[in-house]
Amino acid sequence: MVLNRLTFCWLAVVTIFLSDVSYSSVGRFRDVFNANMLLKSWRRKAEEQRVRLFDRLPQNIESKYTTPQVIVNRGYTSETHHVTTDDGYILEIHRIPPKGTAKKVVFLQHGVLQSSGTWLVNPSSRSLAILLAEQSYDVWLGNFRGNKYSRKHATLNPNSDEYWKFSWDQIGNYDIPSVINYILKTTGQSKLSYVGHSLGCGVFFIAMIKHPDLNAKIELMIALSPLSSFANFNAIFRALTPFTDPIENFLRLLRTRVFLDSEVAGDRLFDIACEQTYSQARFCREVFILVCGPNRKNLDPALIPLMNANFMTGTSVAVIAQFAQNYNAGETFQAYDYGTEGNLQKYGSTKPFEYDLTKITAPIYVFSGAVDRIVTAKDVDWLLTKLRNLKGSTRFNEYNHLDFIWGTDVKERLYDKVLDLLSSS
Repeated sequence: MVLNRLTFCWLAVVTIFLSDVSYSSVGRFRDVFNANMLLKSWRRKAEEQRVRLFDRLPQNIESKYTTPQVIVNRGYTSETHHVTTDDGYILEIHRIPPKGTAKKVVFLQHGVLQSSGTWLVNPSSRSLAILLAEQSYDVWLGNFRGNKYSRKHATLNPNSDEYWKFSWDQIGNYDIPSVINYILKTTGQSKLSYVGHSLGCGVFFIAMIKHPDLNAKIELMIALSPLSSFANFNAIFRALTPFTDPIENFLRLLRTRVFLDSEVAGDRLFDIACEQTYSQARFCREVFILVCGPNRKNLDPALIPLMNANFMTGTSVAVIAQFAQNYNAGETFQAYDYGTEGNLQKYGSTKPFEYDLTKITAPIYVFSGAVDRIVTAKDVDWLLTKLRNLKGSTRFNEYNHLDFIWGTDVKERLYDKVLDLLSSS
């Protein structure tokens, strides 16, 4: 701590008065008292400075970087590609081209409200994207329509209501097939391996069901905490699911288009509330844990700024509503519910149709977590009974929903197994 000029003068005065200079007992008492108060104040301020100094989170420049910038900062080449879907959405996807001859093509698809950068939150030593690139895989990172990288359209304005009229169904029916076919055409390969997390798995299932020919283009699908049935969802927001319709109607009334987009105000909120000190970061980690499941020791609070930079990147109200709809529907994996009249117009039935998971023929390996509150073990067990080309399943007793992408032990526990599966497929 640096002493300011006033403090230094006061200490000098105290030193003089505590010397052998003769002065009255009243004066002695007064000055000793003042000196003690000054020293206590100095110690308190020094302690406050020490706490602020040692509690402050280290600045990580990558929290301000785009995904391509992070890739370059990690020492790799980055490419940005744009894919236009059949319904006009322009998706930005990111590539880490192989060093030398590529082993295979691997496509990584993030979950809801995230972005391609979610695979680069962890340090390179435990980032799946970097681990794959280091082993000469041709790595592609997807972005859902509507997130901060994929907010363009051939004809629609992203500020219009029409742009945001999409749910899981459109992402699975349009985005995933378009991206897979684009990657295969660009690389000249006939197959790729797909790694998905959460909704990144759910939309894959939709794509394979709606487009059966795609199954033959998948060498292996690796499902991390895969979304299908949502019947046993056990996070704190479960209390809101009975009110899905009135909440959605209210948001429409307010003309809410993009949902949970941190670029609106959330970046500033995260910066103030989560990213200044370790104490704040640990508090925000507790919020993640409350929603996603226990195992707090496996999330490094120093990474909170990078987590926040790739979280709440925006989606439609309908995408979020479909989670609640599937929870309310029980053990099923169903399309978006437009209400009785809307369903009759859309599906020719009063209820939304159920996706038949038994029609998926692509080979799939599943990893799940026993304490995951978002995609619960019970819901994954239901999924496992539906998959006809299941190549295996591993459950980690301690894993919550985020451990699969941001865990500190994810390299040894999970990614080494993923790499083995990819090399042997």
